Amino acid sequence: MNGKITAVLLSGLLFGCVQAQPPQASAPPPPPAPVPAPAPPPAPADRVVSIQGATCSDLLRLSGDDREAATMFYIGYQASRFRARIINVGGIPVITGLAVRYCEAYPERTVAGAFAHAYASYLRSRRGY
Repeated sequence: MNGKITAVLLSGLLFGCVQAQPPQASAPPPPPAPVPAPAPPPAPADRVVSIQGATCSDLLRLSGDDREAATMFYIGYQASRFRARIINVGGIPVITGLAVRYCEAYPERTVAGAFAHAYASYLRSRRGY
């Protein structure tokens, strides 16, 4: 009988020593849905502006960023008309100030005329005559 008891105890002991299988890992949660990229800003609508016909009052009504863009355009435009091959970047604020003051004094005149006057005045002041 000792053999039966020994066999039962030994099997119970072996059964107790068996390591339990780890639970099967559940599938990882699906990755979050990708966040859509923000839509690009809408393209500006076509807006035709007459370079020679835009008035000073038009320039003065522009927002700050638009006025800066127009200013740089007209300075480049005048530099081209004067066949300038270089420009003194430090003179840009001076030319801009002259043109804006001209436009404030003469809002019915053209922006091109204001920048022509400002650009020529700046060049005369740099040459000393």
